[in-house]
Amino acid sequence: MRFLKLVKRIMKNRFPRPDSRGSLILAQDSLHLRHKYQRFFARNKNNLIVWSFLTILYFTTRLVNLKLIPIFTDEAIYARWAQIALHDPVNRFISLEDGKQPLFIWLAAIAQKFISDPLIATRLVSVFAGFGSLCGIYLLAKELFGSKTAKLAAFAYVVLPFTLLYDKLGIYDSLLTMLGIWAVYFTLKMAKKPSLDYALLNGFAIGLALITKSSASFYLYLLPFSLFQFDFGKTQVLKRLFDWFKLTLVTFVLAELFYNSLRLSPLFYIIKRKNYEFIRPFSEVLTNPLHSVFSNFKALAQWLIIYIGWPLFIVFLIGIFLGISRRDKKIIYLAILILTPFTAEVIFNKVLYPRFILFYFPYVILTIVYTFTTIQESFKKYQKQIALGFLLFLVIPAYTSFKILTNPAYANIPQSDSNQYFNDWPAGYGVDEIVEILRRQSESNQIHVATEGTFGLMPFALNIYFFQNNNLHISSYWPLDPDNLPNEIFDVARNQKTYAIFYQTQKEPTKSNLKLVAKYQKGKGNSFMRLYEVVIND
Repeated sequence: MRFLKLVKRIMKNRFPRPDSRGSLILAQDSLHLRHKYQRFFARNKNNLIVWSFLTILYFTTRLVNLKLIPIFTDEAIYARWAQIALHDPVNRFISLEDGKQPLFIWLAAIAQKFISDPLIATRLVSVFAGFGSLCGIYLLAKELFGSKTAKLAAFAYVVLPFTLLYDKLGIYDSLLTMLGIWAVYFTLKMAKKPSLDYALLNGFAIGLALITKSSASFYLYLLPFSLFQFDFGKTQVLKRLFDWFKLTLVTFVLAELFYNSLRLSPLFYIIKRKNYEFIRPFSEVLTNPLHSVFSNFKALAQWLIIYIGWPLFIVFLIGIFLGISRRDKKIIYLAILILTPFTAEVIFNKVLYPRFILFYFPYVILTIVYTFTTIQESFKKYQKQIALGFLLFLVIPAYTSFKILTNPAYANIPQSDSNQYFNDWPAGYGVDEIVEILRRQSESNQIHVATEGTFGLMPFALNIYFFQNNNLHISSYWPLDPDNLPNEIFDVARNQKTYAIFYQTQKEPTKSNLKLVAKYQKGKGNSFMRLYEVVIND
């Protein structure tokens, strides 16, 4: 009670009288603490304002209309895995059945424990991972280029549509990007000042990234290139270099311990097999090294241009060219972080999606922003005009971000992404409406639902919302022909109300066994999700 009274007095700028030695000391300490905080806020007023603005802007853009983008195939799978992992400890490594590392699934499972909507819970993992990326890109930019570049880089991260979209989706890539940024940050800190603290933190960051997605292996391969930031001009170079080597070895071993912990599951071997569904083995590359190289290069470059716009892409190229021509070690290091995975994807990948760029996209942002700040410093008379140019170059991608927040099907993003998330069969437009229809129907009656698909959007989008609903029973089929339904569906329909859902097949039924209940267009495409009631014609 006495402590609470003291706090109240401090807040009112009144301090206890020195009626005793103890109360006098408390008063002096309280006054000293208050002055300390006043000095801190005075020194950091601008930073606090900037970070308050960035934080509000970030969570506004990420949380507003969080479910406006419909659930899509991969999200349904991951949300379902997380749900199973949460309720069945035996299946904590369930993602390994499909060769996917489990960290994202574990975090989504934790989120689902506290949030009733499985999709929102899963997407919030990416939202908070994106905020970690925002903090990380700020600190990384400040470490490399200073406070001004850091603030601009953080702002660009918030408003660019590439990061906005993936911070709102419940998939692995935002988490991988966040862990990668922090891995690079600790890698640089360790190169500048080798210490066990940074080595351990770096090992944790890379290790967690490795149990998120296989692409994280690049952070291990690129550790030696951090020596671009090593100060060879200081004394005791060999000793410091040896210290760096020892600590880098600590990082490597710790990261590998994280990854090899997955061997506790007998399904560990499937990771490698899954990777080869996306990339070509060395033997195949050596036999035909140019296979898909030009098409992969074209696709990756086009996706990057669409997401940031031509003006910023040109600025990015100028920054890389100037940095290399001037032998700027910071830009050279960023170029390595970008071009190494980019080149690997061009040569090795046989399957590509725009999201494969995301984990090295922050270094593209840093290069762009650094180019602008460098030009400003070189032409100080035109600083305001150059700053205005930077904002104008952000207008087009910022408008795309606005469309993602308000009308995502019409956002100017790569077609492979727009089809997957909005306009083609993987998109889940109609899922919420169908879930509501089925929920009402199953409140007091036993119903049966037949879904087209055994793995993916269907049946998992239904499974996650009817996990503990004993009145609704789901059976899955692939393929499922609306004109040739399995006899077992009709057998069930004779005893209870039965529905059928089609979302890949766009064929309209020609027989009268299916009565259309609802039909939902997927974005602006020609793909529809259809809910039918199965009718018995005796």
